[in-house]
Amino acid sequence: MRSIDTGFEARASEHAFSNNADLMLRAAGIGKTFTLHGQGGVQIEALAGVSLEVERGECVVLVGPSGAGKSTLLRCLYGNYLASTGSIEIRDTADHGQRVSITGAQPHDVLRLRRNVVGYVSQFLHVIPRVPTLTLVAEPLLSRGVAEPEARTRAAALLARLNVPQRLWTLAPATFSGGEQQRVNIARGLIAGHPLLLLDEPTASLDAENRDVVADLIVEARERGAAIVGIFHDEETRNKVATRRLELRPPRRH
Repeated sequence: MRSIDTGFEARASEHAFSNNADLMLRAAGIGKTFTLHGQGGVQIEALAGVSLEVERGECVVLVGPSGAGKSTLLRCLYGNYLASTGSIEIRDTADHGQRVSITGAQPHDVLRLRRNVVGYVSQFLHVIPRVPTLTLVAEPLLSRGVAEPEARTRAAALLARLNVPQRLWTLAPATFSGGEQQRVNIARGLIAGHPLLLLDEPTASLDAENRDVVADLIVEARERGAAIVGIFHDEETRNKVATRRLELRPPRRH
């Protein structure tokens, strides 16, 4: 087994962040292994040795076959999964640009990063029942101290742009169609203008017209200086939003 000079890795990481003010995310040697306790402790390696750096104004699109670990990598970057190996560091723009290690952070640090720095849009909308759509979309702004009238005005503008009918704004989205729910999900994920965005197939359930709207919003976020890592199921959207691609391959099964 290769020995790892953790001191060298830490020095290299500190050098990377201190000498590049645009660097928002650095992941090095990320691996993730799942243990199936209900199946005799069988271990499944989902990721192995994945590294990437993402700067402001970049959109890195993850590509590769099913099973390559694209969604797993995004969840590791967001802190939903704890990486089994490697390191993940994010620039905390709300705290003088300090770097925070997601792989070693306390829960309150992860929550602070999610509120102020890292936005995440998945394929699915997870909400509290009976919360109206407009309130749901405005909430990320309210949590950052934006006054309620402004937050609701900005939420309404974004919902309108995403073609969510105004008659639905006062209703909870649990009974909406899949496409309507996903557009609410996207509005909630993009409204706060997070400097780092993680996008897990946000356009998967959308028609062509609404895919174009979402792609435009992503490009606008990128041009404002957001650093973006995303997975997109259709080539047209990938071509529109990507500044570069990172190809993942399934780990070798032993």
